[in-house]
Amino acid sequence: MVQRRKSEVEARIREAAERCFARDGVPTTTMAGIAREAGVSAGNLYRYFPSKDALFDAIMDLEFVARFDTLLQARVAALLRVDAEARQGLADPAARELLAFWTANRRRVVILLHRNEGTPFEAWGERFVESLVKLSAAHLEGRTGGPLPELVPFTLRSIFHTSRRAIVAILESYEDPAQIAEAFEAFWSFQLAGLAGFERWVSNER
Repeated sequence: MVQRRKSEVEARIREAAERCFARDGVPTTTMAGIAREAGVSAGNLYRYFPSKDALFDAIMDLEFVARFDTLLQARVAALLRVDAEARQGLADPAARELLAFWTANRRRVVILLHRNEGTPFEAWGERFVESLVKLSAAHLEGRTGGPLPELVPFTLRSIFHTSRRAIVAILESYEDPAQIAEAFEAFWSFQLAGLAGFERWVSNER
């Protein structure tokens, strides 16, 4: 039998860990379960990764997280522009680039946004929401020329918690890139219309 190269085995272990973390969450995933998922012995698994924490760190590296944040900031900046094209979902290049990243890293995005309890990124999903709230509130303040009603941050927080849940649900439910794109286009068509209506409400309140 031909001996598998180390890189092939390591890649299989990483993919198995991604599936387990995304499906079951980090706390309930065990090294034994990852070994079974990868089709390797527990002893062989530990030759590549000495612990579950080390395996998680290999999957959720800082470069991946930074790239997610950069693409998200670009997408939000496009949404906050006044021009109509930026609000047409996948017509915006920033939306297409972010969607391509989410699709290529489907399981890792689910882990980062939702299934990372007990990890250094446990609060990342909440920070994701708060970042969107802060950017949107600053935009609305600039558009209306003054302090916002107290209800605005509360409403934005509710909207973006829904966004976080929708991103996770879509990426958990679909694997085919075309289906993922269609699901996001459908969700964004609803979300963008809602945000535009909310902006009009805020302007009227001012």
